[in-house]
Amino acid sequence: MPTPYRIHSTRRLKRGSPGTTAPVACTIHGILKFDSAESPHLVYNELVSLRLAQSLKVPVADGVLTVSGDGLAYTSLEVALPGMALPDALPSQFGTIARDYPHESAGLLAFDILIGNFDRGRNLKASVVTPHISLFCAFDHSHVLLNIQENPHDSIQSLKSDNLLILSHPFFKRISRKNLDIWIKRIARLDLDVLRDCCVYGKPFRAVGNELQHDLFEALSHRAKNLVNIVSASQGVIFP
Repeated sequence: MPTPYRIHSTRRLKRGSPGTTAPVACTIHGILKFDSAESPHLVYNELVSLRLAQSLKVPVADGVLTVSGDGLAYTSLEVALPGMALPDALPSQFGTIARDYPHESAGLLAFDILIGNFDRGRNLKASVVTPHISLFCAFDHSHVLLNIQENPHDSIQSLKSDNLLILSHPFFKRISRKNLDIWIKRIARLDLDVLRDCCVYGKPFRAVGNELQHDLFEALSHRAKNLVNIVSASQGVIFP
């Protein structure tokens, strides 16, 4: 099921004709995020992660580039369900989520291993008390890719390594090898031109220069092909 997002307000369009679809203008709730001293490449990381997830069909929240006082920022759209609040997932719910969404949970774990996301924690929303409504959606990718280590060059070296890079995850010990293998193979088959388009923009992106973008592409292309070995070496951590 496609992920719905929360509307903040609506208003009539200022136009002569309403059109056959009767459109209205609206604003949508979102979480605005900026580069910072703690996460100096956040905007780039969020955009690359979003594009990678969309290319692989991993269920993460949509987002958009926006403009703040000092340049580009990132807005993650706020996930919503009709007529009810949807808080972040609780650790006590992780087992239920993995049981109810086995394919999505395996996909998110494979994706997090790919991008080195050691900070998944509760950055996840899933419908577990409304069986008639299906929703699973992850968010927040600030501490991945170029922000895994203290500097982007060390982060890229980490992505090139055979290390799992994740010490804990909501779905460790909760997903099957078969489901994870499906996603590992999907990631390995990702077209290199698509992967390059996710990482490389042809010009500097805030503090991320052209060379760094290409270095990240090379690191991820290697890691995508090597995921099967990374997972195999850490199967005692990942699987029940």
